[in-house]
Amino acid sequence: MATMIALVGDQPLPNVLPVRHYHPSNVLLAYTEKTRQKYEYQQATLQRDCHVYGLETDPYDIPAIVRALNAKLDEQEALASQPLAFNLTGGTKTMSLAAYQVAQQRGASMIYIQSEGKRTRVYHYAWKQQQLKATGSELLPECITLRDVFDLYFGPNNWEDHGPSSGTGGAFENTLAAMLRRHGYEVMIGVKAMKNQIDVDVAVRLGNQYGIIEAKMGENGKKLDGIKQLSTAARLLGTYSQTFYAITVLPTSDHKMITEASNIQVISLSGYNATTNRLSATDEAVLLASIEKALKG
Repeated sequence: MATMIALVGDQPLPNVLPVRHYHPSNVLLAYTEKTRQKYEYQQATLQRDCHVYGLETDPYDIPAIVRALNAKLDEQEALASQPLAFNLTGGTKTMSLAAYQVAQQRGASMIYIQSEGKRTRVYHYAWKQQQLKATGSELLPECITLRDVFDLYFGPNNWEDHGPSSGTGGAFENTLAAMLRRHGYEVMIGVKAMKNQIDVDVAVRLGNQYGIIEAKMGENGKKLDGIKQLSTAARLLGTYSQTFYAITVLPTSDHKMITEASNIQVISLSGYNATTNRLSATDEAVLLASIEKALKG
């Protein structure tokens, strides 16, 4: 059992994943005025797993951050009574430097989360004879669900799972979701957030990687409105999210231009049968290959 100290930045997953994997008794989240809302979302999500404490700090003044961290650890007996582990991944660079200094003062272990590629690796460090030594690294297993993702990025009470839309569009969404579920993906359909300003047709997750799919049929797939909606949702869901535009028509030059200028991948499923609500074997292979490449690597 331990107390983990983490720094709140733009991306919540580097804080949440190690808590879910290592199961500390307590977590201290250091945040700034700018990241208060992100802290509140993380607190609401993590308090299901452990005791969560918060500390608002200056984002750039290293001595002030050091004093604040030490004072919080000293005043909360529950935090300092167990071994300390500092997660240096989030926050500002100066917050990381300050946390490093406090860890050095207290002889505490440290971790850093590398999230490049399709897997999440944790690097471990410890003090030995007053020297910082690397003590190993490991890949994190699956630690989150899609509900965690939406709770962390939108807030636990700011989104709803509405299910598929009505009509032929909803049937297309259901077809995509059913195929992905058969291949082991977690899927949610019709997630709406921010008073319905955000509408995610299909959300998909494998391990700790996730993506969102905007699904459009027929002539609607030739328009760029869906891509704009997808871009807005992806921006709010952070750098970890993968984005797909699934259409039942062949892509146009406009689609190609968009994909070259963004991370959105257009998936043409022109063999979809709207009468039977079935994808052709070729379309199934194309869809699965695109999702696998983005989420599995």
